[in-house]
Amino acid sequence: MMRFRNILSAAVMMIAAAVTSSAQTENVRTISLGEELMPKDTAKVRRFKNHLIAPKGEWQCGLSVMYADFNSDDSDYMLLLQGVNANASMFRLAPEAAYTFRNNHAVGVRFQYTNAGGMVDTATADLLGNFNMTLENLNASSRSLSASIFQRTYVGLDNQGRVGIFWDYVLGLTRSRSQFYTGDSSSNYSLKKKIHLGFAPGIVYFPMNNVSVQASISLADLSYSRVEAYTDGKVSGTRDAWKAQASLNIMNIGLGLTVHF
Repeated sequence: MMRFRNILSAAVMMIAAAVTSSAQTENVRTISLGEELMPKDTAKVRRFKNHLIAPKGEWQCGLSVMYADFNSDDSDYMLLLQGVNANASMFRLAPEAAYTFRNNHAVGVRFQYTNAGGMVDTATADLLGNFNMTLENLNASSRSLSASIFQRTYVGLDNQGRVGIFWDYVLGLTRSRSQFYTGDSSSNYSLKKKIHLGFAPGIVYFPMNNVSVQASISLADLSYSRVEAYTDGKVSGTRDAWKAQASLNIMNIGLGLTVHF
């Protein structure tokens, strides 16, 4: 875990240096919201116009929330399972703060709490008549805390500075605790520590001058994780793994509200 913290500290120092450098070299010309941002290389041909939507020197404080609920009664795609009686839910809360160090470019920090749980009362799997499996009274729960830093780039789409798209590059640390058990609650659990790099695009809209709503989704992630399994309070096994994935998952969607000042 100490190695993870050192990596995150080094990344914060690098971002701080980049912000300082940008502040020293930024063009001092003042432009208005919605005005087109011109590239440094004026001879470069641009396929679309980039309007100012997040001016330099702006602070942002936001909150993203996600809740999902699943019930087997509403599912039509679990074709291999028969007689399913299951339910699951997930809640995610993520406050964040950011500073716009250059027009339409911001850096920030984000903290995230996730709580997920589910239960399968009964389920029977039949794979082409060759393999049968029955699940009964299976429970699962997971809680995680994460801290991350991100660099965000905006592209304003209108000349009023109201609508835009953005993408985040994220470096984060996550610590989670999970349990899988049948019957009554078990003292066995697993702890997972993960460091990851991610990419998350989104869309933003300003209904008011200083308030924006946004929707984003995590599309790609590269991570290293270490999992420790505990039995009766003692470590019974460990596993280290690298993982790279790119997917479109509804569970990775976040909706947020941000105040700009």
